[in-house]
Formats: sequence, structure tokens, C-alpha cells
Amino acid sequence: MSYKHMIMKTLAAAALAALSVPAAAEPETRSPIKLFFVGASDSDFINAVYGEVIKEYGYRVRYVRSDFSAHFLAVENGDIDITLGAWQTIPEMTEAALATGKVKNFGPTGVKVVEGWWYTNELVQYCPGLPDWTAFKNPDCIKALASADTAPLGRYVDAPADWASDSADFIKKEGLQIANVNSGSAAALVTELKAAVDQKKPFMGWGYEPHWVINDTLGSYVQRPGFRPVNEVLKLGNIEATNKIPNAVHILEKFVLSREEVAAAMDRVDNGGLSVEDAAREWMAANEAVWKAWLPAD
Repeated sequence: MSYKHMIMKTLAAAALAALSVPAAAEPETRSPIKLFFVGASDSDFINAVYGEVIKEYGYRVRYVRSDFSAHFLAVENGDIDITLGAWQTIPEMTEAALATGKVKNFGPTGVKVVEGWWYTNELVQYCPGLPDWTAFKNPDCIKALASADTAPLGRYVDAPADWASDSADFIKKEGLQIANVNSGSAAALVTELKAAVDQKKPFMGWGYEPHWVINDTLGSYVQRPGFRPVNEVLKLGNIEATNKIPNAVHILEKFVLSREEVAAAMDRVDNGGLSVEDAAREWMAANEAVWKAWLPAD
């Protein structure tokens, strides 16, 4: 760990030590509440804030790592009790989970998100017609996106495979001369996005917000069928499990964050060396009145 990262973790620890927390309540269960982690700092931070708050209330918590698409089934089966990571950019997965009668929607997290094909400003000069997706029918556009490993095809850096992107299907359906290259992880995707922005090069990849790299001054999203610029992130829970923890459900229903808070926390995790749990506790130290208002009244 670098000296900078050590200092940041020390400051986070000092902030936590200053927290004035209520006496731990007597929870309805001593079994850990199983929460969803996907390995991406945005979604994991949201889940960690909820997890660290209910820990302060007296619950035990276990963070369960799962693929995004698989975690809906995990909530249905009770392998995960609660998720605050049901992105509505793919609403069909949430709808299918709710239709089983085993999963309940506890409302939005408050975090407005967007994801889709994101391109840097430098690509526009080669692709007249952007942001409309038909610009990728232009050979000059494809040439600008080509790389040594994909030429003569253009290179598109997709989300990790488990994020259930429809990019490959769309490229095939429309006959676009683009090679769909899946990222190995969220971190790998972010590395490519940041490198393209820093180098000011023509680039297209799976973008998502909130994020500390992406903003509308550096690039834009491709307008293609199904793209929606504003989407909710919902809180879902296994009905059988959540029926046993009414106080945790009370906190879940009150829980709300902003996209700006998530973006700031992502920066602290991705660039500051904090774990998502540390970032959540740091947020709690700075927003004590906010999360205490989520707690059940004595």
C-alpha cells in the first residue's frame, strides 16, 4: 500500500472514531443479513452504506459476491436477502424476479443512473451523424475505432460479460463492422475509459454513471433503440427473509443516496485506496444525521 493510501485510510479511521452511534439495538435475528456485491465500486458502495448502517443498528451482515444477472435468482432463492443493485437499465430481470412472488420491491435507492455505448468527443469528427447509432455504418467511423487486434473491424469495449449487455446481439443484428470486446472486470473497463479520455483518442465503450471519469463534457452516449438516459436503481428483497427483519426493512425503505454521493465515493475507492466498506463508513461519519433518520424510533 502506498503512503498516500495509508494516509487516506488513517483519515477514514479517524472519521469513524468520531462517529456518535446509537447503542446497538436488539435485532430480530443473529443470523447475518446477506447483501449483494458485484465487484463494481458504484453498486457495492450503495449496498455497503446500507450494510454498515444496519450493522450499527445491531445486525450482522455478510456481503455475498455474485454476477449481476445471477443475483436476481439468488435473491429469489434466498442466497442473497437484499440487493440495492437492481439497475433498471435492464428492467426485464427485475420484472421476472418480482413475478415469482418470492421477491419484493422496496423502492428506489435515489441514485439515478445511465449506461450504454459511450464515446469520446474525439470520435465525432470521424463519425458524422453521432450520437445516432447509424453513424457506425460509415467506413471512416469504423476505421477510426479499429485497433491492431480488431482491424478492419472497429473496436468496442463492452461491459463485463455478467452485466448482461445486449451489445453483441445488437451489433450482429444490425450487421455493424464492430468487434465486441468484453472487459474482464469493472476495473479493466474503467482503465480503458480513463486511458481514452487522458489520451484524447477516438474511443467507444460501455459507459455508466454516476462515475468519476465519465461526464457530458468529455463525450456522449450513442442514441440507439432501447437507450434510456435516466434509470432507477431499485431495492429488492427476498420476501421470506425480509419478513423476519422488520427493523432492517424500515431502514431499507428510508434509505436514499444521490448520484453525486456515489460518484464521490467511487473516486475514493478507485483512486483513494479505500474499500467500499471504508468509503461507506466515511460517508456515515460525514452524514450522521441523515442515516440516523433512517433508523426506527425507540
